[in-house]
Amino acid sequence: MYIVDCDPAHAVITALFWDPFDAARATAALTKNGFSEWEIEEIGVVCGRAPDLTDSLLSLGIARDQAILYGDCFADGGMLLIVRPELRGRAGIALKTLARHGGINLSANIRANHA
Repeated sequence: MYIVDCDPAHAVITALFWDPFDAARATAALTKNGFSEWEIEEIGVVCGRAPDLTDSLLSLGIARDQAILYGDCFADGGMLLIVRPELRGRAGIALKTLARHGGINLSANIRANHA
């Protein structure tokens, strides 16, 4: 998972899922924990060739290196969940929920490759 904005009131939290059912369970858990459908976005390609979504991801507040990496993951069947908590202090709940359901933190891999 990756928090794009340090201000928890405006955080953009992302998690990659390789199994669409895990992504669906994470979405259900987020809504059960009080997140609205407006705070959660799911992006992925079910079949066919993945389009270049870099610009779309950038417009959602995702950093360029993550957007490029997520685009590569879409081509391999990955799904991205994006959570933008409206209420202060809810970012931690989203992070724990995504991790509990198998969300992968790609930002640690990016930092390791750039070190």
